[in-house]
Amino acid sequence: MDDWKNQPEEPRENREGATQFVANKPALYSSSQQGEYADASAGAPFLVYRAPVHRIPNTADAIVFSLLLVVGFLVVIAALAVGLKLHMFGWRDYTSLMTNTRVALGSQLGIYLVAFAIALPLYATMWGRGLMDGLRWKPETALRLGKRLVMAAALCNLLALLGNAVLPFPQHAPIDKLFTTAGDAWLLFAFGVTAAPFFEEMIFRGFLLPAAATAWDWCAERLTGAEPRALDSEGYPVWSLSAMIFASLVISAPFALMHAAQVSQAWGPLSLLYSVSLVLCAVRLATRSLAASMMVHACYNFMLFAVMLVQTDGFRHLDKI
Repeated sequence: MDDWKNQPEEPRENREGATQFVANKPALYSSSQQGEYADASAGAPFLVYRAPVHRIPNTADAIVFSLLLVVGFLVVIAALAVGLKLHMFGWRDYTSLMTNTRVALGSQLGIYLVAFAIALPLYATMWGRGLMDGLRWKPETALRLGKRLVMAAALCNLLALLGNAVLPFPQHAPIDKLFTTAGDAWLLFAFGVTAAPFFEEMIFRGFLLPAAATAWDWCAERLTGAEPRALDSEGYPVWSLSAMIFASLVISAPFALMHAAQVSQAWGPLSLLYSVSLVLCAVRLATRSLAASMMVHACYNFMLFAVMLVQTDGFRHLDKI
């Protein structure tokens, strides 16, 4: 009577990429992937559908994180307003704050930290996995490929040196004004090789790059009627080559423009930043590790600051910048 219980289940793939198990037994069967069940007559196949895993991070996920950055911005603005009201640290007006390197770096870090603190539990709930796991952090990959990643950063710096020689660069960019004292320069150094690459990679190569690639493939599937690409063995999306190229070209534009004010909107340094972003995208896509692109980014910034450190004799002669 219960012989059907011992019958092996045979996995099959349905059109949506979900796995269905089939065994000849009288029981309930799922009539849809939305979890609707109905009685099956004796001898009817027993179907159990495992819902397909959503491709993450997608466009909605990227929009949510953008909103979290807005929340962080509002929190920081409120904190600065309170500081001005109470004349904390000798603050008198917004003009003095905007030219204060410590305030500028602290404000930027505050925005990132507020967004990150909210994102950790939020995405764990939305995705059913940790934030960094969903973004495919994979630090072991970065450690394994460490030498190659440092070489990639060195090539980016060589590209920067060549670009500085042949492209028009501003003589006195606004970012130079942040290097007012040796202490400020060291703070910029520390921020530039830690928080800046970590959070910038999270935003651009963690959220925006996968979201743009997934959006491209999703649109292509709708236009051609093709079946969605199956996820890999770890539940991550597998993108088409055209999707990866499209995403890299698109998200590198806002990455470069984010630094536009620092370089007086000069097209020379912006072109260089766009090219560096393409390299970072290639590293992220080739290694499938966000930590890998972050390591290249951090090493690239470290090398830039190291050159400045030598030029200024340990940041003691900032007029040489």
